[in-house]
Amino acid sequence: MFKNLLLALLLLPLVALSQQTLKGNFAPDGGYQFGILYRIAPDNIFYVTDSNVDSVGNFELKMKEDLKPGMYRLVYNLPQDQHFFDFIFSGKEPIEFTFSKDETLEFTVSEENKIWKSFYTEMGANEVKIAKILSAEEVDNRNLKEEIEEQAKWYNEVSETSKGMTVHQFIAALKPYTNDDFKTARQYELKAKQDYLAHFDFNNPTLQNSMLPLERAIKYVYNFTDVENKEASRKYNIDDLITKLEETDPTYKKLLLTNFWNFLTSNNQVVHANYLAEKYLIPLAEQLQDATLANQLTLYKNLSIGAKAPNFTWLEIKDGKQTTMSLHQLDVADNYIIVFWSSLCSHCLKEVPLLHAKIASLEEGKFKVIAVGLEDFEAEWSPKAAGFNQFINVLGLGKWENDIGNRYDVNGTPTYFVLDKDKKIVAKPGTLDELFGIIDGE
Repeated sequence: MFKNLLLALLLLPLVALSQQTLKGNFAPDGGYQFGILYRIAPDNIFYVTDSNVDSVGNFELKMKEDLKPGMYRLVYNLPQDQHFFDFIFSGKEPIEFTFSKDETLEFTVSEENKIWKSFYTEMGANEVKIAKILSAEEVDNRNLKEEIEEQAKWYNEVSETSKGMTVHQFIAALKPYTNDDFKTARQYELKAKQDYLAHFDFNNPTLQNSMLPLERAIKYVYNFTDVENKEASRKYNIDDLITKLEETDPTYKKLLLTNFWNFLTSNNQVVHANYLAEKYLIPLAEQLQDATLANQLTLYKNLSIGAKAPNFTWLEIKDGKQTTMSLHQLDVADNYIIVFWSSLCSHCLKEVPLLHAKIASLEEGKFKVIAVGLEDFEAEWSPKAAGFNQFINVLGLGKWENDIGNRYDVNGTPTYFVLDKDKKIVAKPGTLDELFGIIDGE
């Protein structure tokens, strides 16, 4: 019997899925003109196909027979990262939906997606209810247990209904904590935290090809936070997450943690982004010989607000002798500005003289500017730099390949950094006006 079962399992991937369709009706007055289908993968989203929306809002795509079951994304407007929805494609049923002007999505055909949309919405509502109960000054344990009992009943029904379907893998992975074996709210919170990742299989290919692993990781780190010690508790949660990923394929782990790092940096969570990178992601990138990622993470860490600015040297003539100076040696001002510019950059030729005039108007010793000219030839830089006698002028030959520019990840000029007396980065203004506001103490 077991031999026959094993044979059947081995043959499963060879069974061809019939071609299905994705049909939709977009509100005609919503301005919708197209739909672009992407397959979600751990490392990216990949284009599959696209189609136009007709004058009455109808839209149709033929889903290729060789498409893998899993999560897919339909982009319906620009910018693409703001106008999309994800859905489950099982390969076993057609999918039809309506989409209103106010971007309300309803699946009219597809049991998988009806169940998933209902489950995901209800799960979010349940989380809000429990959070509200726990946020009370005095938590009503009876009320909490009643809510959990209701949640358990609901989850068990949905789980049973979805068995044998692709959506069941997602529902099983997101199983909420439904035991009432706690005496206090604090005990509940600790048990819910311990249970949160227990059902999520980060090695499941279907889950990997969705946004759920990233979402689960983010929620674990940020939802289970000690309000009296947020920074430390979130670092501890990151450690917990990494422990959960110990048996995960290193390449996938790198992709997931990179996406998590991108989330942290885009939300200006500098401390936790650097903690994740320095303790886990940089060593993993080096293990997998991904020098590009390791360099990206290191640059971000080195250039973060609060980090000591990367050191660099230049030659100066003092008393007729050539000496080497470095940024970290300087002790001539309360604050420092590093500006990367170029003698062939029109914006620089407008802004750098204005900066020079601004510095000249200040009390001596308040700010000192180190102006790094990223140049191909000294002859183009020298006469212009000579006019900036209030600056420390540094020639950076090699332009975009210059070592100083690379240490500061300079991709355009002018680029500004503001440092304190100890050479720690305190600001990275994007414009001259922002820089002047910092100089003026605004």
